[in-house]
Amino acid sequence: MRKILLVLTLFFSTSSTAYYPTYVSRTNHLVEISEKKSGQWNSLMVINNESIGLPIHNETKKILKSINEKLFSSIESSTRAEINKLPTFRYRELKHVTLNGPLETKIMTQPDGIITATVKGFTISTEIKIDISGLTLYAKIKTSELNLSADYNPINGQIYNIRDNGNLRVHVDIDGNGIFNKLVAKVTKSLLKVFKPNFFQQKLNSILSSIHNHKYYVAGIESVIPDNTWIINGMDLGFEIKNTIKGIHPEKYISIAISEKNHRYYTGWNYREYYMNKVDFDISGNYKISYENQAVYDTGRWINPCARPGGASHGCYEP
Repeated sequence: MRKILLVLTLFFSTSSTAYYPTYVSRTNHLVEISEKKSGQWNSLMVINNESIGLPIHNETKKILKSINEKLFSSIESSTRAEINKLPTFRYRELKHVTLNGPLETKIMTQPDGIITATVKGFTISTEIKIDISGLTLYAKIKTSELNLSADYNPINGQIYNIRDNGNLRVHVDIDGNGIFNKLVAKVTKSLLKVFKPNFFQQKLNSILSSIHNHKYYVAGIESVIPDNTWIINGMDLGFEIKNTIKGIHPEKYISIAISEKNHRYYTGWNYREYYMNKVDFDISGNYKISYENQAVYDTGRWINPCARPGGASHGCYEP
């Protein structure tokens, strides 16, 4: 009898053990410095320093949030107006607008002192809900990878007058639950008239050339680059980046690529939103500085610091 009671006690003790979720307890802010030799990038050092990395992280997050919000608002208003002009079409909803991949901005000073810029490396995708002749359809629109020319103001860091180099393509995919091919073709043709390549080019020109958090976005990135910190072979790479951004070095370039992704960690209805972003500075193909934040995971009891009575689903940024 004692043996049976002991087994039952062990069983119920084990099965009533609390479940402790995995969550992000802190963040490492890593900066890697690499040098190119024989065509290959070779890592020279990795720095884990929050005082250096966190400002880069925060500025990148603000820039991309501002760009994405403006992109959604601009595309939503234009799409609503243009689709409602089409016979038998009715705009219903813009589901999302997503900038996929790194926003790469390359600034180069030519031998004659003229500064040129390119914006490339990413695509734009969106999904819209529309009605046509009583049917509800979902259309997914995606651009090819963008590669745009632009003008650049080295005084304030403004990228403006963005121009398509002629390679931008737009793809439309219709989800209509088995509707007739002729109708799919009609809808696709009509939407391609709305979402022309210059539709996206004009939106980007307006958004990227505007102020983000009181600065143009290149100037925003420049403002968080430290001095007297990234020193290799007696060269202050932070100082080099800033000088190249200002166009001081003929025949030199700086390429700045910023990107972001996020992940939600749930505990019941509570969640935390963890943002991971990455910034690459390519200095004339000689040195590269890469910033990236990495999560440090833990397991245990966790109370969402943003949750409150009646608002348990509210989340906040991870540390």
